[in-house]
Amino acid sequence: MSKKVSVDLESDIKYLDEDMSRMHVLRQSLNFLLPFRLIKKFRNVGRIDSLLEIGTGSGFFLLECRKKFPHVELYGLEYDPRLLEVTTRKVPDCTLINGNAEEFHFSTKFDVIVSFQVIEHLYQPELMLSQVKKHLKPNGLFIVSTPNLDGLGAKLMKTKWGGYRDDHVTLKGARDWEYLITSQGFESKFSGTTFFSGIPIFRKLPLGLINWALLLCFGALRWKRGEAYIGAYTLK
Repeated sequence: MSKKVSVDLESDIKYLDEDMSRMHVLRQSLNFLLPFRLIKKFRNVGRIDSLLEIGTGSGFFLLECRKKFPHVELYGLEYDPRLLEVTTRKVPDCTLINGNAEEFHFSTKFDVIVSFQVIEHLYQPELMLSQVKKHLKPNGLFIVSTPNLDGLGAKLMKTKWGGYRDDHVTLKGARDWEYLITSQGFESKFSGTTFFSGIPIFRKLPLGLINWALLLCFGALRWKRGEAYIGAYTLK
């Protein structure tokens, strides 16, 4: 029996991004500065053999991985086959599978598993965490990001907050995400949030420059009021 999912494959596709212009690819790459910093901080990059992204979206993270880690075997999981097709064109040498983040299976274990803005789409996020635990090597690293229900954006914007979407079926605050993940057998290495992008005035000039400067310099800090939660975990 298939699990309930928040993705409607009959509707117009969300999150599709096929723009491969140089400037757009550069802007997309800036979104992944922090994950790459965390990978380099907590793992010896030269000893990373395999990496899995849960929820490839349009494939920009795996594209950056191919540039930064040419020696690493890259894998991706995506529920929407239309997005998977786009990722395949961007990174044709990856092993890509169409599947549900709550019940996937690979025949290998990974040094690094990442999942960006996916877990909030799951009705049972603990099932994804269970699968991550099964697929992560003993010294492996798990990085996850998701909207932060305790952030200033959510508190100030209330029902107008961008995190409230029909397909965001599991929203939690930073502390609750950390509690859930550690209760599933993970040890926190970094747990923090980003900054102010959930507040409209911080998406426009001149205050937008402040938000972007903070993102570029720090990515996230160990506080609980930023727009998105991001955590780095290893197995206990």
